Amino acid sequence: MRSVLTGFLTFSLAIALVAGCSRESNKGGPTGGEKKTGTTTSGTTTTDTHGTGTGSTTTTTTTNNNDRNDFTVKVPNGNTNITQGEQKEMTVTVSRHGKFDQEVNLSFEPPAGITVEPKTVKVAKDQSDAHLTVKVAPDAMPGTTNVKVTGTGGGGPAAKVDMGIDVKKKS
Repeated sequence: MRSVLTGFLTFSLAIALVAGCSRESNKGGPTGGEKKTGTTTSGTTTTDTHGTGTGSTTTTTTTNNNDRNDFTVKVPNGNTNITQGEQKEMTVTVSRHGKFDQEVNLSFEPPAGITVEPKTVKVAKDQSDAHLTVKVAPDAMPGTTNVKVTGTGGGGPAAKVDMGIDVKKKS
């Protein structure tokens, strides 16, 4: 039984490494949830990674010639370390694609022991970044958790992504 469990865990880890972990939402907005058939996409993809470990960010930009009309929401890669009783300033980025040029509303749903201020942010159509403060209560449970981030705008489906927080025990 132990070898079966070990094999399963090894297989699961291998799948996770191959698949990777994304910190970018699904597409939101008017055409965010649509799947187009018979459409050819051409263009270039550029990936730019800044920093290493906690606090690093990866931005993937795709330029193509189709009629996209959507947006995505990006949060910091990995988990942000915050000690019990402390807070950190964070940035969430809205990336607009194609013809999408509307305001995006961001809302944050933190778990118990964590607060996000402000609770909602309107990212104007000429802006891309939202700045927020994540506060961890002195008695918050140590460990890894997620703040659920939801972006809405343009009348289409919501863009959703989890922002990882690693609550560290105060020494």
